[in-house]
Amino acid sequence: DAPLGAKTRYRQADAACTFAPLAGALATAGGASSPGGFALHFSTPQWAVTPGQSAVLYDGEVCLGGGVIESTTAAHAAEKAIA
Repeated sequence: DAPLGAKTRYRQADAACTFAPLAGALATAGGASSPGGFALHFSTPQWAVTPGQSAVLYDGEVCLGGGVIESTTAAHAAEKAIA
């Protein structure tokens, strides 16, 4: 999978990430999503990503879509504490 970019804050530079659909997430013929969701896995730790905010996914300058953040993980918390 080619890396994509995502924004979780207004005027933020795209952050490299990979996209993973979650079980039950399907795109409709019109491009809208059906119930389900997706996960974004970022290449580097992201600052203050908070449930309730929006995440918008890009392929270069093309907006692929987005959604409201339901949850986050602290996968890089140990790396941030050490650095």
